[in-house]
Amino acid sequence: MPENNEIMIKKHSGMIQTHVGNMTLTQRKLINFLIYIAQKSGNQNTYKTTISDVKQVCNFTSTENISVKEQLKDLAKTTIEFNYLDKDKYNIWGISTLLASALISPNHGTIEFEFSNLLKGRILNPSMYAPLNIILIAGLKCSYAVVLYEFLRDYLTAPSIPMLTIEDFKNLLGIDEGKYKSFPDFRRKVLNPAVEEINLKTDICCRFELIKEAGIRNRYSHIRFFVSKKTGNLTYEKNEDIKNEGSDLSMDLFEESTNQANKSVGQIPEDILFAVPEKHRTKAVIELISKHLDKGTEYIFFNIKYTIKKATANFSAYLNKALANDYASHDREVETKIKVKTEKIIKHKAEAEKKVISDRIKTEKKLEIIRQLPDKELEKLRKRAITIIKKESPGNEFALSDSLVEMKMADLHVSDHEIEKYSGNDLD
Repeated sequence: MPENNEIMIKKHSGMIQTHVGNMTLTQRKLINFLIYIAQKSGNQNTYKTTISDVKQVCNFTSTENISVKEQLKDLAKTTIEFNYLDKDKYNIWGISTLLASALISPNHGTIEFEFSNLLKGRILNPSMYAPLNIILIAGLKCSYAVVLYEFLRDYLTAPSIPMLTIEDFKNLLGIDEGKYKSFPDFRRKVLNPAVEEINLKTDICCRFELIKEAGIRNRYSHIRFFVSKKTGNLTYEKNEDIKNEGSDLSMDLFEESTNQANKSVGQIPEDILFAVPEKHRTKAVIELISKHLDKGTEYIFFNIKYTIKKATANFSAYLNKALANDYASHDREVETKIKVKTEKIIKHKAEAEKKVISDRIKTEKKLEIIRQLPDKELEKLRKRAITIIKKESPGNEFALSDSLVEMKMADLHVSDHEIEKYSGNDLD
């Protein structure tokens, strides 16, 4: 068994943030493995793997091929809605089946499969993606933990994770509309187990905050997640129980990246390693990058991108010069400015969302107070409110709607009491 138990894929953000039906844990592991085969093989009309490899990935104990056929049939029926949470602002909405076709040849022990052109484009050339270790994911026992892990991994390096409505979050997890209607049940059976397994068995730590619906005491409307990467040399010891059971991947069914997996690879952050095109991921390039790790991830990442763009021959030699002389300094400076601007926009948007929620809560509190007033006092407030609204918006009948009149009544009541409080303090 190799020391570095990492088999990585670049999973397009649009495939992570999807509205997919109630996919099983097995199907989620299987589609990740098929993505791995495609990314490893490059642009082809069809892809090929072995039945035995699929059985190991999906933990099929039966020697029959019926289970494999059923999983492939389900993937061919399952539709994926791209960009469900609108992370990719420049990408249009799209829909596709997860698998276009599959062909099993029992005599040869192989499976041939193909993706739709739409899906294949996102698999082979992801514009934005999360690097995922499918060995780590194979060790997870909860389907919801897999979905949540991929979602959090997608936002690991982002300034923040967008706040989701509870309904959007349930849709992301693939939960049927009528299931877990009671929030305590949803929290106990879905949310808490998924978070616990992620914190125990993966390379990230996460937590969440629940936001209550304005004006309703015990009803939650939104959820916000926070994520950070675990530090130290992780060897995924959290999956040891699975290895001991002998029920998971044997690890040797996957190839090491052209015999380049050595100690240097383990020191290089995965984002940097996978920025290097696979054909150039040689031992010489790996060792070259490891010499410049002290300059920081961004320094190396941008110089790799610059080399990919400019090098016409001898990738390794050009990268050596780029890293030594910082050819990408201008590109990095431009990107930093864009990043700072984007962070400001995100921060401003988050603050605006927070203010809207805060204002809504304050308004509901004010309305609750006046609704408990005696009828006489309410009627006086109503007359005052209507008089003021007519002066402020003459001829505007819409401004005299019940809801707007009630809002004005609430503001007047709070204002009156603030004046009374101020006057009382003044007399003291």
